[in-house]
Amino acid sequence: MAIKKNVNIKARQIIEKVRNEHNYTFEDMGEICGVATGSIQRWYSTGRARADKIIALEELVENNRLPTDKIADNLIEIYRHIKRPYTIPYTTIRDMSGRERLSKSVITEIEEHLYERGFALIDDYDSEGRNVFIVIRKRWLTKRTKPADNEALKEYYCKRVEDEIEETDW
Repeated sequence: MAIKKNVNIKARQIIEKVRNEHNYTFEDMGEICGVATGSIQRWYSTGRARADKIIALEELVENNRLPTDKIADNLIEIYRHIKRPYTIPYTTIRDMSGRERLSKSVITEIEEHLYERGFALIDDYDSEGRNVFIVIRKRWLTKRTKPADNEALKEYYCKRVEDEIEETDW
């Protein structure tokens, strides 16, 4: 069965998002789209709607996307409120952004905005295997570290070569 180009096959998702984010009823959505309440209910049950009719709801949902610089601002505000480095789940940042998922490019933009303001965003996993991000001031990344001097690096590589020789030596 071929799907017509003028049909939006994500109608159910769009309607659910409008209901969850704006608490709109089917009646409210019908008024926004200029259609009967029954049409909205049908779109919801079938998951398909005429693209030109549901566009008003799509725009309503898309306008909730927070720009990456504002997401970075929110993460910095949380840091300042907590007054220390913190972890925040991927899902929380995703929900904060108003997106269904965070692409690598969006995460990179958030990282860049944070970096410009003196913060770093580190991708990690918590003890339960969930994707989290660590928000930390850049200065904390280098505060307690020492640069590796040439002597220490040379010593490491010599030890590594010796260990490899011992493993192959029978």
